[in-house]
Amino acid sequence: MKKWSIPNLGPIVQVAYAVDNLEDATSSWSELFGIEPFFIKKHIPLNNVRVNGVNSTFDHSSAYAQWGSLMVELICEHTEKLLHRSNQKEETIPSVHHYAVFVNNFEKASTKLKNLGFKEILYAETSSGFPFAMHDTRKIFGHFLEIYEPNEELTNFYRMVEESSRNGNEK
Repeated sequence: MKKWSIPNLGPIVQVAYAVDNLEDATSSWSELFGIEPFFIKKHIPLNNVRVNGVNSTFDHSSAYAQWGSLMVELICEHTEKLLHRSNQKEETIPSVHHYAVFVNNFEKASTKLKNLGFKEILYAETSSGFPFAMHDTRKIFGHFLEIYEPNEELTNFYRMVEESSRNGNEK
Protein backbone atom coordinates (compact mmCIF):
# COMPACT_ATOMS: atom_id res chain seq x y z
CA MET A 1 0.00 0.00 0.00
CA LYS A 2 1.40 3.41 -0.99
CA LYS A 3 2.01 5.90 1.80
CA TRP A 4 0.70 9.45 1.77
CA SER A 5 3.33 12.07 1.15
CA ILE A 6 3.67 15.79 1.74
CA PRO A 7 5.28 17.36 -1.34
CA ASN A 8 8.90 18.40 -0.86
CA LEU A 9 9.03 16.86 2.64
CA GLY A 10 8.44 13.13 2.57
CA PRO A 11 6.06 10.28 3.31
CA ILE A 12 3.61 10.40 6.20
CA VAL A 13 4.55 7.43 8.35
CA GLN A 14 2.46 8.00 11.48
CA VAL A 15 -0.75 9.57 12.70
CA ALA A 16 -0.92 10.46 16.39
CA TYR A 17 -3.95 11.08 18.56
CA ALA A 18 -3.88 13.04 21.82
CA VAL A 19 -5.47 11.03 24.65
CA ASP A 20 -5.86 11.51 28.39
CA ASN A 21 -5.31 7.88 29.41
CA LEU A 22 -3.13 5.44 27.44
CA GLU A 23 -4.51 2.28 28.99
CA ASP A 24 -8.14 3.23 28.29
CA ALA A 25 -7.30 4.42 24.78
CA THR A 26 -5.33 1.31 23.81
CA SER A 27 -8.11 -0.92 25.14
CA SER A 28 -10.70 1.02 23.15
CA TRP A 29 -8.68 0.94 19.92
CA SER A 30 -8.07 -2.81 20.33
CA GLU A 31 -11.71 -3.60 21.11
CA LEU A 32 -13.29 -1.32 18.52
CA PHE A 33 -10.87 -1.65 15.62
CA GLY A 34 -8.80 -4.77 16.35
CA ILE A 35 -5.61 -2.72 16.27
CA GLU A 36 -2.94 -4.45 18.32
CA PRO A 37 -0.50 -5.01 19.83
CA PHE A 38 0.29 -1.61 21.30
CA PHE A 39 3.81 -0.91 22.53
CA ILE A 40 3.67 1.52 25.44
CA LYS A 41 6.56 3.78 26.40
CA LYS A 42 5.98 5.77 29.57
CA HIS A 43 7.62 9.10 30.37
CA ILE A 44 9.88 9.00 27.33
CA PRO A 45 13.22 10.61 28.23
CA LEU A 46 14.19 13.58 26.05
CA ASN A 47 17.15 15.95 25.95
CA ASN A 48 17.68 19.49 24.67
CA VAL A 49 13.95 20.25 24.69
CA ARG A 50 12.68 23.58 23.39
CA VAL A 51 9.03 24.58 23.37
CA ASN A 52 8.28 27.70 21.34
CA GLY A 53 12.02 28.36 21.16
CA VAL A 54 12.53 28.32 24.95
CA ASN A 55 14.38 25.61 26.92
CA SER A 56 11.68 23.51 28.51
CA THR A 57 10.45 20.01 29.28
CA PHE A 58 8.13 17.71 27.38
CA ASP A 59 7.03 14.77 29.50
CA HIS A 60 4.84 12.36 27.58
CA SER A 61 3.96 8.72 27.25
CA SER A 62 2.99 7.03 24.00
CA ALA A 63 1.49 3.81 22.73
CA TYR A 64 2.38 2.63 19.22
CA ALA A 65 0.63 0.15 16.91
CA GLN A 66 0.18 -0.47 13.19
CA TRP A 67 -2.98 0.77 11.44
CA GLY A 68 -2.92 -0.34 7.83
CA SER A 69 0.08 1.27 6.16
CA LEU A 70 0.58 3.79 8.99
CA MET A 71 1.85 3.60 12.51
CA VAL A 72 -0.65 5.00 15.00
CA GLU A 73 0.59 6.74 18.13
CA LEU A 74 -1.61 7.49 21.09
CA ILE A 75 0.12 10.33 22.95
CA CYS A 76 -0.54 11.44 26.51
CA GLU A 77 1.20 14.66 27.52
CA HIS A 78 2.00 14.94 31.23
CA THR A 79 3.35 18.51 31.13
CA GLU A 80 1.34 21.47 29.91
CA LYS A 81 -0.11 20.39 26.57
CA LEU A 82 1.55 21.65 23.39
CA LEU A 83 -1.93 22.42 22.16
CA HIS A 84 -2.35 24.84 25.07
CA ARG A 85 1.12 26.38 24.79
CA SER A 86 0.63 27.46 21.21
CA ASN A 87 -1.73 30.37 21.99
CA GLN A 88 -4.52 29.03 19.82
CA LYS A 89 -7.94 27.69 20.67
CA GLU A 90 -8.10 24.77 23.05
CA GLU A 91 -8.60 21.38 21.41
CA THR A 92 -10.75 18.59 22.71
CA ILE A 93 -9.22 15.22 23.49
CA PRO A 94 -9.07 12.77 21.84
CA SER A 95 -8.04 14.59 18.69
CA VAL A 96 -5.43 14.30 15.97
CA HIS A 97 -2.24 15.55 17.59
CA HIS A 98 0.20 15.22 14.68
CA TYR A 99 1.26 13.42 11.55
CA ALA A 100 4.88 12.30 11.39
CA VAL A 101 6.96 12.55 8.23
CA PHE A 102 10.30 11.00 7.33
CA VAL A 103 12.48 13.75 5.83
CA ASN A 104 15.77 13.44 3.96
CA ASN A 105 17.39 16.39 5.72
CA PHE A 106 16.07 17.44 9.12
CA GLU A 107 17.58 20.96 9.16
CA LYS A 108 16.44 21.80 5.63
CA ALA A 109 12.92 20.47 6.26
CA SER A 110 12.60 22.40 9.52
CA THR A 111 13.84 25.61 7.88
CA LYS A 112 11.44 25.10 4.96
CA LEU A 113 8.48 24.68 7.34
CA LYS A 114 9.48 27.79 9.30
CA ASN A 115 9.80 29.78 6.07
CA LEU A 116 6.29 28.67 5.11
CA GLY A 117 5.02 30.15 8.40
CA PHE A 118 4.79 26.90 10.36
CA LYS A 119 6.43 27.72 13.69
CA GLU A 120 8.57 25.09 15.41
CA ILE A 121 6.54 24.42 18.55
CA LEU A 122 8.76 21.57 19.85
CA TYR A 123 12.35 20.53 19.30
CA ALA A 124 13.85 17.64 21.24
CA GLU A 125 16.39 14.86 21.06
CA THR A 126 15.86 11.28 22.14
CA SER A 127 18.16 9.76 24.75
CA SER A 128 20.25 8.41 21.85
CA GLY A 129 20.69 11.93 20.42
CA PHE A 130 18.14 11.61 17.60
CA PRO A 131 16.50 15.02 16.84
CA PHE A 132 12.84 15.58 16.00
CA ALA A 133 10.60 18.61 15.79
CA MET A 134 6.93 19.46 15.69
CA HIS A 135 5.73 22.39 13.65
CA ASP A 136 2.39 24.10 14.13
CA THR A 137 0.58 23.35 10.88
CA ARG A 138 -2.89 23.60 12.39
CA LYS A 139 -3.93 26.54 10.19
CA ILE A 140 -3.70 24.16 7.20
CA PHE A 141 -4.02 20.61 8.56
CA GLY A 142 -5.72 21.09 11.93
CA HIS A 143 -2.83 19.34 13.72
CA PHE A 144 0.94 19.48 14.23
CA LEU A 145 3.50 18.02 11.84
CA GLU A 146 6.41 16.06 13.31
CA ILE A 147 9.57 15.60 11.28
CA TYR A 148 12.59 13.37 11.65
CA GLU A 149 15.16 11.63 9.52
CA PRO A 150 14.83 7.86 9.39
CA ASN A 151 17.79 6.17 11.04
CA GLU A 152 18.45 2.51 11.81
CA GLU A 153 17.06 2.66 15.36
CA LEU A 154 13.86 4.36 14.22
CA THR A 155 13.24 2.25 11.12
CA ASN A 156 13.85 -0.92 13.16
CA PHE A 157 11.19 0.25 15.63
CA TYR A 158 8.73 0.99 12.84
CA ARG A 159 9.45 -2.44 11.28
CA MET A 160 9.01 -4.22 14.62
CA VAL A 161 5.62 -2.57 15.20
CA GLU A 162 4.45 -3.42 11.67
CA GLU A 163 5.66 -7.02 11.84
CA SER A 164 4.10 -7.53 15.27
CA SER A 165 0.79 -6.38 13.82
CA ARG A 166 1.01 -8.93 11.00
CA ASN A 167 1.99 -11.70 13.40
CA GLY A 168 -0.92 -10.84 15.71
CA ASN A 169 -3.41 -10.97 12.83
CA GLU A 170 -2.24 -14.42 11.74
CA LYS A 171 -3.26 -16.05 15.04
